[in-house]
Amino acid sequence: MHRKFASLANSDKYGYCYDSDKWEYRSNPFLSVSFRMFETYGDELCQHSTDFPVPEEFAIDYLYSLAAALLEDQDLADYIGYQFHETVSTDRLKFAASLVYDAAKDSSWDKKRYYSTELQKVTRNREKQHDNRYRELTEYQNGTPESIFALINGEHANGLQAWQRADAVRQWCADNLKKNQYMEMPAVYLKWFQGVQHDQYEQARRFHAAFDACQSASDSHRLRKSAAQDVENYRNQLKRKAEKEALAAAAALAEQAAPAAPQNETPAMQAESATA
Repeated sequence: MHRKFASLANSDKYGYCYDSDKWEYRSNPFLSVSFRMFETYGDELCQHSTDFPVPEEFAIDYLYSLAAALLEDQDLADYIGYQFHETVSTDRLKFAASLVYDAAKDSSWDKKRYYSTELQKVTRNREKQHDNRYRELTEYQNGTPESIFALINGEHANGLQAWQRADAVRQWCADNLKKNQYMEMPAVYLKWFQGVQHDQYEQARRFHAAFDACQSASDSHRLRKSAAQDVENYRNQLKRKAEKEALAAAAALAEQAAPAAPQNETPAMQAESATA
């Protein structure tokens, strides 16, 4: 899918687009290689340069501009809505937090432990060192938020995925770890924005709000369709109920209109009358 949309803050210079078919090798795109921008030189959305991934200084405006586009474009919202719902299961977070290296027990070559975040298993079986699903437990696995995030995030996440996973780790750590196990706001932790600490926190809050706007805009179409379906189901229920009541009323009228048999007439006499 390819969609162009205007920048809310920089429409005199740049345009934005979403391109699901764009692929280029970048080990850590800031948001996603599909989130792109280009030069317009003030010529509305006419592209006057090769598009390129959105860098950090344009990320907040890009997300707000994307939210505006999502409100108007249901197909786009349906297509990319899942990208704003990266989830991390509680079991994965608990497992990552449980991986704590013990130098006294794990340093010996014949007692090394190996873990698999995919299988959520830990073993001292040395044969697992040749299993690609397993990694050796080292001093870097220490149960801190930083360790948990490194285990959860993996090696190939784009920026948007990393931010959501960091947010999930931050919330889980706040609810489950000791008070001194604090994790910074995701954008601050990922060192996305430069400047003094106050500016970094302000940018991090603005990014969170822009992300929420995209999530809400994409969800609005899904929720609207769900509400419309619920209303339609209720209308159908009322229609079926009305039809059933109408049939019952018609049957009652037909029964009332039918001539009643004389009370002293026997069944045999009724049959004879019907034959005649």
